[in-house]
Amino acid sequence: MQSTAMPRLAALALCCAMAAAHAAYPDRPIRLIVPFPAGGSTDLVTRAISVDLGQALGQPVVVENKPGAGSLVGSEQVARAAPDGYTLLMAGLTNVFLPYVHRQLKWNPLTDYEYIGLVADLPNVIAVSAQTPYRTLAELVAAEQAKPGALSFGSAGVATPSHLVCEMVNHQLRIQMQHLPYKGNAPAVNDLMAGHIPVMCNNLGGTLPYMQGGQIRILAQTGKARSAAAPDVPTFEELGVSGLDAGLWMGIVAPKGTPAQVVAAINQALAKVVAQPETRAKLARLGATPLPGTVEAFRQRVQKDRQAWDPVLKRVDLKGL
Repeated sequence: MQSTAMPRLAALALCCAMAAAHAAYPDRPIRLIVPFPAGGSTDLVTRAISVDLGQALGQPVVVENKPGAGSLVGSEQVARAAPDGYTLLMAGLTNVFLPYVHRQLKWNPLTDYEYIGLVADLPNVIAVSAQTPYRTLAELVAAEQAKPGALSFGSAGVATPSHLVCEMVNHQLRIQMQHLPYKGNAPAVNDLMAGHIPVMCNNLGGTLPYMQGGQIRILAQTGKARSAAAPDVPTFEELGVSGLDAGLWMGIVAPKGTPAQVVAAINQALAKVVAQPETRAKLARLGATPLPGTVEAFRQRVQKDRQAWDPVLKRVDLKGL
């Protein structure tokens, strides 16, 4: 009896130990990948919640910037990471765009993740360097119409929201501003402030501090209503430009196959953090609005954006850009 019982007890002990180890998630630091350079809005929002998220989970959340190819590099790294909850991605609207740009991808930026929770939404804007004479969208458009193709606009990269907002402006206003892609919003903003490029489309959080500092002017913002962070900036809709009411969402995802209990643990911690008044104040200073944190709300937002942007992406013809 003893010889039979001992292996069973050993096996039971091993199972209990494995279950305890699994239940102890997390037991080491968590990497949260930002697929853009430091200093951009995605980076700023991520860092605004990372410390508190780590405290809620009981382990540090370490932010790592992995920029490149319009968020493709960092996004793919997380998609191929071990599905154990220790490598996460701050995903965004670019995940909707990537399949239209990289047609030969061997993974899917929309389905090869476990959705954890939305974090925040930011308006997109069109801004000009303070060194230009343009003080309204009408003045910018008039200058471009006088010399078609003479003005260029910077963006965070091909098929990023900052690129496509300006392409939508081109399309809706029948102008021909030329695209200059950068490796992220931050370097493009730097060149905008220096006067090396006259125009840029970006999210509000990535440009608001420089408008407040006088280095740039924001001429219009997306959305159906003006952001409380920039109440003096009109919406595109107010200026008679339709089709520009979508903002830039951000949300945390994990590699496909991450255990449901791990996803739930991160979701609960994230919801706790985003509900904190101090976190909401941090996001407000960036021009960001907190979003519902449920997995279902995340899925619905992605589906809505896929439907809304599909005709735009096809019309812009990204293969020729």
